[in-house]
Amino acid sequence: MLKQLTIAALLAGLAPLAQAADNGFYLGAGWAESEYGLSNPANAEPFDDKDSGYKVIAGFRLLDHFGVEASYIDHGDATVPAGVSCIALFNAPCPDTTNASAQTVSGFAVGFLPFPVVDFFAKAGVTSWSLDGRTPGFPDFKTSDSGTDFAWGAGVQAHFGSLGARLEYESFPVGDSADLGTVSLSFIYTFF
Repeated sequence: MLKQLTIAALLAGLAPLAQAADNGFYLGAGWAESEYGLSNPANAEPFDDKDSGYKVIAGFRLLDHFGVEASYIDHGDATVPAGVSCIALFNAPCPDTTNASAQTVSGFAVGFLPFPVVDFFAKAGVTSWSLDGRTPGFPDFKTSDSGTDFAWGAGVQAHFGSLGARLEYESFPVGDSADLGTVSLSFIYTFF
């Protein structure tokens, strides 16, 4: 009997936290780590196709299991030998080392699997991406590309009242052959 009362008290204590999954408008911001997905078959140096950036989120959870969301991500810079970046990303010759930077603006439909304190979610939508290349020491060398493609993501979020934190993975195809894989940690505030 004591065990049943303890479980009932625990569930009653968690009930207010479960309301954090209520429907409403939310805003968030966080850190993002992106990998540009470039190959380096000749092991040329320098080669660093990962960098940190930031993410901004706005969304509306229409139902317990469904919402819509928009995000902006600055994916940071990849520093790679020109032969790798210019041919793979821009299909153009360029000097020795190139910095490539990407930004995405995306819209998603989000499906939630809600639990009292944690939600699992998956999302699919469209992203508008821009990819810029520049070479340090060559001020006249700049190139850019942009497009619109399908994007997807999945993750988990914990919520405590109006505050929440989410960890997610998203995939964005950019350029001719690059596929940005992005892991982000964001903090969310929901307006009930």
